[in-house]
Amino acid sequence: MDGVQQVAENRPLRCFLVVFFMAVLALVSPFGAAPARADATAPPLAPHNVVLAKSSVSGLAAGAFMALQFHVAHSGEMAGVGLVAGGPYLCAAENPLLAAACMQGNPLWPRGQPLYEAAQPLAAAGAIDPLDRLAQAQVYLFSGRADMVVNRKAVDEAEAFYRAAHVPANQIRVETGLDAGNGFIAPGGANDCNANRSPYVNACGDYDQAGRILSHIYGGLNPPAPDMPAAIPFDQTPFGDPDRTGLASAGYVYVPPACGRGAACAVHIVFHGCRQSVAEVGDAVTTGAGFNRWAANNNLIVLYPQLSPRNSADPIACWDWVGRTGTEFATKGGAQIAAVHAMLTTLAGQR
Repeated sequence: MDGVQQVAENRPLRCFLVVFFMAVLALVSPFGAAPARADATAPPLAPHNVVLAKSSVSGLAAGAFMALQFHVAHSGEMAGVGLVAGGPYLCAAENPLLAAACMQGNPLWPRGQPLYEAAQPLAAAGAIDPLDRLAQAQVYLFSGRADMVVNRKAVDEAEAFYRAAHVPANQIRVETGLDAGNGFIAPGGANDCNANRSPYVNACGDYDQAGRILSHIYGGLNPPAPDMPAAIPFDQTPFGDPDRTGLASAGYVYVPPACGRGAACAVHIVFHGCRQSVAEVGDAVTTGAGFNRWAANNNLIVLYPQLSPRNSADPIACWDWVGRTGTEFATKGGAQIAAVHAMLTTLAGQR
């Protein structure tokens, strides 16, 4: 997932470039194996007593780029965001050829401040929520020192974007000290800490990223559940044409018992990374990333929308942060953002 550089006759450098190029493919390439479709018999997404203004979102790599887009589009409903290896808004400028430069934080492109300025006309047109609402958000940013997919410079520019949006410094938490590869970080994760491979859920000692994200967004939380509660499937077919949205037939949701009994609850949305849908990695994210453990005792519903490589414009099921689904991709009118927001409002009983 790196940009293509001139190859020297140095074997380690050649190996590095091969890994870098494969990383770019995993985020933006139209090539890759298509996993099987999800079960089409999943039940409908049920409404609950959801407080929309306390919603939040997180994601990994392409999912982090999408999480930032979703936050910017609907900031009036978002309490915060967690970006694991994600860059700034609009950084690919609707040009997939710029994606590698965006992921690597190329010094010529992109920069957080001008990208914030590029978002202003969209806000003025009502395509995204007013940008002044971003200043109220809690922002968690993470870059692993062994990440060979998204360079820390890209994460730095995401931070610059939020600083340009006047998010106070004490609301931005940046963590860059782990020798972590590209992945969600969870105790008991399937991979070693420095791995950059499927299922992109890494164990780095007792570092509990889900807990850190949710605690930063919502403040002091009750302790997590001792077990690993599982998310259940729901029918995604009512949320848009899969040929346009790329959605799988089923998404996943975890509803804590208290929320199921009618307690007021917030929703946290988790966007998977490329090659990280349930069809490809099973429950490595929907259970193994650890969000449900923290949600169980804290009145948080966790929503895991899913892409299908067979439906998606990107056959490795990357969320669209480069404009494959149309020019509105980063706005409320974007096919994927609109679909996931419809899931959110369905959970809130507003559809």
